[in-house]
Amino acid sequence: MSWLRGSAQVLAASSIAVLMIGVPAVAGSPFSALVGTWSGKGTARLEGGKSEKLACKGYYSGSGGTELKLNIICANASTKVELRSVLKYAGGKVTGTWEERNYNQAGTITGSADDQKMKLNIGGGGLKGQLSVSIGGETQSVSLSTEGSVLKGVSINFARNG
Repeated sequence: MSWLRGSAQVLAASSIAVLMIGVPAVAGSPFSALVGTWSGKGTARLEGGKSEKLACKGYYSGSGGTELKLNIICANASTKVELRSVLKYAGGKVTGTWEERNYNQAGTITGSADDQKMKLNIGGGGLKGQLSVSIGGETQSVSLSTEGSVLKGVSINFARNG
């Protein structure tokens, strides 16, 4: 069960990073074109070399300029993660908070963003991690590595719905 709690934290944080940078910045903000619905698939890497497939959906609202509100749901056969977050963007920097609803976890996000990549640090509940995100038009990819969890990393590819 402890790896599920760690999975929830890591999936939540990685989903935030992935979905925040779907398209190049508009008027200086990477949030501008993100309002809407996204979906994707990925893989969670666990201790001992085990991996699990993931399916995710993201729902975004807000000004699209300096603030983004999101609800992300990721699930597989053994777990479900529901993340809610409010993110802020100013001068190339991203800050925010996240809350995972099913496992009652919370934390902070800090980092930088431009129209090609995003680098974030995540923390909370004994979890530390680094995210590297690449932007490709209507798609996004993320690579996450973590410390303090049985879950060692997550890779997710997202695409805009409709």
